[in-house]
Amino acid sequence: MNRRIFEDFTCPREDYLILYIFRRISEKIIAPKAWILEAFRRLLFTSDTLGYNFPKMQGKGAQVQRKGQSQKRMNKLSIIIGLVVIIVLGIAATVAIGTYTGKFDIFSPPLEIVANGNTAIIKVPPGGNLQAAVDRANSGDIIELQAGAAYTGEIILPNKPLTDFVTIRSSAADRLPEGKRVGPAQADLMAKILARDEKAAVTTAAGAHHYRFVGIEFMPNSAKYVYNLVFFGANTPRPADVPHHLEIDRSYLHPFRTGVTRRGIGLNSSDSVVKNSYIEGFGFHQEETQGICGWSGSRNIKIVNNYIEGGAENIMFGGSDPANAELIPSDIEIRGNHLFKPAAWQGKATMKNLFELKNAKRVQFIGNYLENSLGGSAITITVRNQDGGAPFSTIEDVLIKDNLMVNAAEGINILGKDDTYPSQTLKRLNILNNLMIDIGTKLPDGAGYFIQIANGEDILIANNTVLNSGNIASMHGDLPRNFVVRDNIINHNAYGIHGHPNIESPAGESLYQNNILVNNRRVPSGDLSFPKGNFIVGDISDIGFLNPAQNDFRLAPKSRYKGKGKNGADIGSNLNFAGFEK
Repeated sequence: MNRRIFEDFTCPREDYLILYIFRRISEKIIAPKAWILEAFRRLLFTSDTLGYNFPKMQGKGAQVQRKGQSQKRMNKLSIIIGLVVIIVLGIAATVAIGTYTGKFDIFSPPLEIVANGNTAIIKVPPGGNLQAAVDRANSGDIIELQAGAAYTGEIILPNKPLTDFVTIRSSAADRLPEGKRVGPAQADLMAKILARDEKAAVTTAAGAHHYRFVGIEFMPNSAKYVYNLVFFGANTPRPADVPHHLEIDRSYLHPFRTGVTRRGIGLNSSDSVVKNSYIEGFGFHQEETQGICGWSGSRNIKIVNNYIEGGAENIMFGGSDPANAELIPSDIEIRGNHLFKPAAWQGKATMKNLFELKNAKRVQFIGNYLENSLGGSAITITVRNQDGGAPFSTIEDVLIKDNLMVNAAEGINILGKDDTYPSQTLKRLNILNNLMIDIGTKLPDGAGYFIQIANGEDILIANNTVLNSGNIASMHGDLPRNFVVRDNIINHNAYGIHGHPNIESPAGESLYQNNILVNNRRVPSGDLSFPKGNFIVGDISDIGFLNPAQNDFRLAPKSRYKGKGKNGADIGSNLNFAGFEK
């Protein structure tokens, strides 16, 4: 049809070339849009417009008129060329942008749709358009990516009426056993989704929900700075617009081999799970990096059975002000993870702690292995109205239990109220049955304390075993209220309990009860700093551990402290180091 449009009229010779070019372009790019060609023809290539079919004239007047006609044709030709160039450039730009963003499938191999009962398996071949697959997927569908193939982001998960998960998985996901943590050695079984041009590999539209990733390797495709490798969240003050029901399972997240990626997962979503995954390499010089961080809208979160590296913090909640109190991170379970900082990062990455809360409610941190807090405390619990715009910031109802902490500069740092901006007061913190080994011992730049604390209410620290090189507790600022430290085993070191105005008073006795304190520095009795109602031993061997040479610091059946804790429980932790899985 296009050829007929151009051939059903005649025009001057000098216009042949531009007509030919435009015809070829139209046949290749806009062939289906015949109405465009027809409108172009009617507007520009008719005798009424260009004046091609003039009546014959003679004499000098005819020469003048022919000269004018020639000039007029040249002017019109210039207009035609300009319009064609604009049209061609517009089409090229549209195609380029559509291809870049994944909206067009012009150059992508087609998707393969396979019926799967009432749902479908959408197979995306290497080089295929993952965004198009995500956009067309319905509840319960599986989007299958070829193992070993790379798909370029930014993939935006849209908000649509899903009632069941859309699963985006590797074609070899079945070879990654459910419930088992993956590692880099299994990367060849995964499909890659790449972050590009400083954008996330995957992000969410406001309110997006019900998407699950299984067996995916997330990484940048270049050394360009990436803020979040994966970002589940939306810049919204409305809880109803927070993305929800999102999962990452058996996946591998890491930076590019050069350049900076600040964060593995930005987790500003609700009803979200990160499990059985391997998150490594997020530590860089002069960068506040995290493996996982959530600060606004994070609710009903589960982080389970992952290996996680992070420079400043491996996992953190808080750190930036949410728009209102309804968006405070809440109802968070962190269980069975290995949080680790490589020794090679010393002097090369900004390092603080392994786990930090700045603004959170109802958090359970249970059964995790924390290793190598090389630049600060293993755990930091500090209320922070980070930027001064969230005076409702708080930390409430936190349980830290059954964790193994090895090789940290310091133990647990607690700040019950922001000392910079207005905030609420920390309430109801329980630290129970944790085993802490080499706290400050191998990192002489750290203070080596078990607890550092100021302010807060309703804090119980009980049944922990702590082999530390610094103070039992460093107390500063306002004293916490309803604060009890009981049934723990702790090294006394040089200063014991430091910072209390009168630790040997009845008030001091009410705070520290029934602990076993090891006088490992041979401090004279007159210089010991702890109240009555606690035990003091001269050496760790006097306690009666099962096998301290093998890091088994449970009380042996014949220990004189066996069953001497509250309600007949043992003093100290009952965790078995040897049986603790990383």
